[in-house]
Amino acid sequence: MPYIAREDGERFVIPSYRDVLSAKRANLLKKEILLLSENYGSFIALQRKNTQQYEVAFSPDTGYLLGETVWHYFKRPFDLIYCEVIPNTTEAILVIVKSGSVYLDGSFPVDTIPEELVVFLTQQNNFDIYIYGDVPISQTLEEGKFSFERQHVKSFNNLSESVFQQLPKINAFHLKPVDIVLKNQGIGTLPVKKVLVGVIVLVLLWMIVNYITTHKKELPISIVGVINPYQLYLANLTSPAPSDEIKNLNIQLAQIFSMPGWIPSTLEYNKGVMRFSVKSMGTDAGTLSSWAKRNRFQLEIARDGFYLTQTLFTRNRIPPTTINRLDDVIINVVDRLQLVLPGNRLTLGETINRGQYKEMLLTINVDDITLATLGLIARQLNNLPLVISKISFTFPKGMLSGTIILLALGN
Repeated sequence: MPYIAREDGERFVIPSYRDVLSAKRANLLKKEILLLSENYGSFIALQRKNTQQYEVAFSPDTGYLLGETVWHYFKRPFDLIYCEVIPNTTEAILVIVKSGSVYLDGSFPVDTIPEELVVFLTQQNNFDIYIYGDVPISQTLEEGKFSFERQHVKSFNNLSESVFQQLPKINAFHLKPVDIVLKNQGIGTLPVKKVLVGVIVLVLLWMIVNYITTHKKELPISIVGVINPYQLYLANLTSPAPSDEIKNLNIQLAQIFSMPGWIPSTLEYNKGVMRFSVKSMGTDAGTLSSWAKRNRFQLEIARDGFYLTQTLFTRNRIPPTTINRLDDVIINVVDRLQLVLPGNRLTLGETINRGQYKEMLLTINVDDITLATLGLIARQLNNLPLVISKISFTFPKGMLSGTIILLALGN
């Protein structure tokens, strides 16, 4: 469900996508937001994160952001877990804030709540925890409930009344049509003040250049070449994050599975381009062609069958400022994957020494997994120095089998 409706009819939305975008160039920012809104919904909430960045959330529905509103209600702790049962259902609201940003929010079956929290057992967090109702989270060890070690809990609070029913309506978290938000924020519109300042600067520069050229003296010429030994490392890790690429791919996979009368047979994903082979379940090719046009896929008719191709837009990462030991990166991947893919599912390639850093190919082998499990894999790869090399899937009985090949980088 993309939103949760309160008793007073107010909607609190679980956005389909969140991102942090650069604020440096307004025209590029506007272009990025418009492209993302085509895939993730035409209602957005946009806030300044700092002088260099905007936080933006997308949704196909209007309403107030659930995670951010809850975080604001509890006075924005650095790490937060909030869980509240939804009356007369078997579900609960769960909001997780990690390192000052909303990590997860939504409505989940009560018995799956521990699965959403188990990943944090291997991470260094200090949570303020708030619970209301009979949720499977406990301050101490209790059968059938999830609990953290004491050092990972800053405070644990059993609430006496519902927080959801009294959440404030905060304008900054109100999802509105993308064109209205961009106009209100002055993004992509003519900045009159900036133009005026630019004209003044150009006039001053012209005066300075004119003075120098009329009073010029011969100056010594010095050329210094500087080569950054980590240039290739930075270039690799400025590419889209594998977690974001797989999330985007997951969305399109769900769309592909909804094709009328056709089913996917194979998938190849590389450098942002996904290519499916599809086969008919008795429906004509005209139906496939019409569906492809509506959903922005290119239909290719080859000797061996029909293919659908689409380029996914995934924004680049901010360049890293540190480098990790390659062994630590591999251990992190192994431990995180073990949480969602039990067994030995990771194959390690040879280590390649690039001078200042090393590389290794990692192959994740999956058999008969669901889209939900693929989403969990994406989440485990978050914030790691990895690059997607290639993804290959087949679809036996509507499940996913194949490989995800990653390039790991470190020293």
